[in-house]
Amino acid sequence: MNGDYKELVEYLDEKFNNIDERFNKVEGEFGEFKNEMLSFKDQALKDLEDLKQEKVVGDAQDKRKTRVLQIHNDALKTGKILSDNQVAEINGLQAF
Repeated sequence: MNGDYKELVEYLDEKFNNIDERFNKVEGEFGEFKNEMLSFKDQALKDLEDLKQEKVVGDAQDKRKTRVLQIHNDALKTGKILSDNQVAEINGLQAF
């Protein structure tokens, strides 16, 4: 019986070692996957922040451009450089 017990222990030890190796491999692959996902998330958040900043800058530039065009349009109206039809067309665009 002792020999059978020894064989059983050796057999089970080999099987458990194989299972441990498989789990360690899966754990390593999972760790790599997790690192890839975290890197992807970090890059996506950085890109999003860049886009937000570009939007803020673009909005500020658009406001300045609109104000310049408003001043220009008002000057043209005041100086009677534009015809009444042109003034009406600009007013119809509701750009200002």
